[in-house]
Amino acid sequence: MCQYHSKFTEFVDGLREQRSALNKQQSLLDKKISNLYHDLEGIEPAEEFALSFVKQLHGTLKKRRVIKDEIARLDAVLRPVMDITENVEEAVKSRKRHSKRWQHDFKMTMTLEEVISEN
Repeated sequence: MCQYHSKFTEFVDGLREQRSALNKQQSLLDKKISNLYHDLEGIEPAEEFALSFVKQLHGTLKKRRVIKDEIARLDAVLRPVMDITENVEEAVKSRKRHSKRWQHDFKMTMTLEEVISEN
């Protein structure tokens, strides 16, 4: 049973890590947008600057939109998984207690791998 829990935990951890990485990327893009706005406030824009500024801002906003879309896709999976994670943890703890009692009461000494390898 521990292998199932380990795989579940790895899956959840992977989703959390991906969410964190996407958040960091979004934060970097937000800082770039903020810097562009600060640059714009501090100068008297000429036509050549305006075109360069709009291109930079447009490209950055498009990248940010891609990141936000991916976060929304990830959250569609992560949020329900996080809702059930506590239930899974409680169920695993309960099952481990039962397993220990069964192992003791029924003198279970064989492992699953041993049983499977015999067949």
